[in-house]
Amino acid sequence: LPESARFRSGEETNLYRVREGFFKRVDFTQIKRDEKNFTVTSKDLKAGDEIVIAGIGYLRIAEITAFGGNAEGHSH
Repeated sequence: LPESARFRSGEETNLYRVREGFFKRVDFTQIKRDEKNFTVTSKDLKAGDEIVIAGIGYLRIAEITAFGGNAEGHSH
């Protein structure tokens, strides 16, 4: 995956996957990295899933708006 697929928020680093038209923030373990890309494994990924590589900030804002706050339960 390109580096742009990583989403960092506080101490967490996640990916956003797309499956059947729905987005979900998922945890992952990096298993390989080179100058431009990285390879991951995750129990939340399966064949056919797509990974978001652009517009992740907007996706996070939509997630916070939809669920009324972030993972730590703090919202403005």
